[in-house]
Amino acid sequence: MKIVSTWDLRAADLPGLESPFFAASKTKSLILDHAHNANNGELERLLGRSRDSPGGSRASRSYRAAMVEEVVRRIDDGELWLVHEVVDGEPSAPVVYWRSSDDGQAQWALDDGIANSEIRSSVDALNRHGITPQQLASQGIGGVGHLGANQFDAEYREKQQEEARQQRSTSENSNTSFPAQSVAPLALSAALNNEPETTKVPQEIHLEIGIFTDGTLNNAENSRELEERVAKECVQSFERGEISEEECQYWVGLASGGSYRNTPSNVAKLRDLYEESNSVDDTGLTWRFWVYAPGIGTKTGGGDSAVGAITGMGETGIISQVEDAFLQVARRIYAFGVSDGIASLTIDLFGFSRGAASARHAACEINRGAEGSLGRALMMKGIGWPERVVIRFVGLFDTVSAVINPAALDLSPSNDRNDPVNVYLDPGSVKHAVHLVAADEYRENFALNSLRNADGEIPKNFREIVLPGAHSDVGGGYPDSLREDLIISKYHKVDDDRTDRPDQTMQWDNLEELQGIKISEGWIGDFSLPVRSSEYHDPSPEELGPFGDASLEIYKIKSEHPTPRGRVELVLRMVRNIRGEYSRVALHLMRTLAAQTGVPFQHLGFDSPVGRLPNDLIAISREITGKVVAGEDKIQLRADQKNLIRQRYTHHSVNYDPLKFVLKDALFQLRLGRNFSPNAPVSSGERIIHRNL
Repeated sequence: MKIVSTWDLRAADLPGLESPFFAASKTKSLILDHAHNANNGELERLLGRSRDSPGGSRASRSYRAAMVEEVVRRIDDGELWLVHEVVDGEPSAPVVYWRSSDDGQAQWALDDGIANSEIRSSVDALNRHGITPQQLASQGIGGVGHLGANQFDAEYREKQQEEARQQRSTSENSNTSFPAQSVAPLALSAALNNEPETTKVPQEIHLEIGIFTDGTLNNAENSRELEERVAKECVQSFERGEISEEECQYWVGLASGGSYRNTPSNVAKLRDLYEESNSVDDTGLTWRFWVYAPGIGTKTGGGDSAVGAITGMGETGIISQVEDAFLQVARRIYAFGVSDGIASLTIDLFGFSRGAASARHAACEINRGAEGSLGRALMMKGIGWPERVVIRFVGLFDTVSAVINPAALDLSPSNDRNDPVNVYLDPGSVKHAVHLVAADEYRENFALNSLRNADGEIPKNFREIVLPGAHSDVGGGYPDSLREDLIISKYHKVDDDRTDRPDQTMQWDNLEELQGIKISEGWIGDFSLPVRSSEYHDPSPEELGPFGDASLEIYKIKSEHPTPRGRVELVLRMVRNIRGEYSRVALHLMRTLAAQTGVPFQHLGFDSPVGRLPNDLIAISREITGKVVAGEDKIQLRADQKNLIRQRYTHHSVNYDPLKFVLKDALFQLRLGRNFSPNAPVSSGERIIHRNL
């Protein structure tokens, strides 16, 4: 079934129109059913709304619910229609139907109490030209069913004139009585066999499915719900100038949880670009649709799971995420009324971080056939294993499996043990794979699961492309603007007898050396943005005063205890304002590479809401894409381009910040030992990389 506006109806849609009375409940089920999971962009397109809605709450639940109600209202008013397609069976109460009379004559009829003037006019045109149900079944380009319902009269006459011109251009010796080959394949085949067109259901069913598995604490619906909370809870304070939008998002995000604080990742954005459609031609019926599994450690509309986020296991872990995605696939196919006889199943897999590990595990399960997780999910719905299954494309953003499995005595997220998850991607069972890797990621807990073989070589049908940036600079999830206030060194305790002169200690000298390294790496420079002052970012903002420029300073943390001198610790503190749009460079790149292999992605422009880039990144994005398409896998940029990306767009993922959370409207911090941090770097400064084994 599909929802179509009156002006977008095709002639073939008319017999499938459901009466508004029955369409209302069916429409709500179609949109709200978890298996269908219609995205907001589709609803906005139906309603003619901009995808750049004000208030930052376009994808919130209340906004979505309002759109659903608006769609139902417009169906009731006859502006939109619920259309049953061939595989859906007949409507419960068809608006347009084929009626035979006692004298053997037949024509199209309609329910006078339901049809509007546009539908009446369309039906009159069908009867005027003697169009039969068999003719409407020809829905390919050039077929009668493909013609617009509202302009049927004019389009049909134009079609007849074109066919007449083609017939006149054929040889005088030709005795063929059928139109030239511009006619739809189904009609042409019937004519060649001197048989009338029929409404036979296609003998073959082909499915193309995109499966999108998001990263740890990445949940698109939770991200969008935060937008609504920010708009609701901070509007008055924002209007009075008491708090900035960034500060409000930071505060509400801490109170809500990590999956709410993170913005939609590139996986979620690609999901919205994956085209859902169905088409009929002489090879059969092809359906395209997508399913989305929220990220590890998240529950849509609920609190985050610490167990899932830390270990990658449990009910919100990697295995569960894959099984959830497969169950969604089975539900969608079941809802289409298909059980056996699926001629082909083409699958595209996309994932970020642990979601990329899920995509790789999903590929392993798919390759197990009917015995794997997908096969079992289909079996539960009474659906047989397809005759042919192909994994067309696997798109990965910085794979980090980071499995902790206490039951197997696996307590380190950075080792190469992933049981029960299988991240080996078999090049013999995947047509194409692209892995976008973060060049500036070197946290110990973020070891990379590479696509390279044990010998360091990459299979011919795989690509592993190294891009500037940290983990989420490649996979997405950062807000468009972030005040990055970080402790980027270990805490150095000053000896008790030196607390009055910390700048004359070895600890100070060590931090000055690290400060020099960071400056030489170009984290702060001419492209750095001004930094806004903050009341919510620690440590000790009351000592800092208003900010102006980005800074990289040795910072003293003082405590009155233990007496008499107290305690002084030294850290290197970096404060910058970082933009979040750079992750869209990877989004554009992945979309381009996937589309080249046949993945049905919609166009993504630099001026679209999802793909919009600042002017200073557009040229860089084009250059990176051009280099990759030309075969370059480790991107080399000019010094000024690298400095721009690092100073304005690259987040410094390594830090020793304390854990922060909100309890009863108060901000608390927790340090688990002096130098423990889940974001601590590898001691060597080089990322841990595990091969594809």
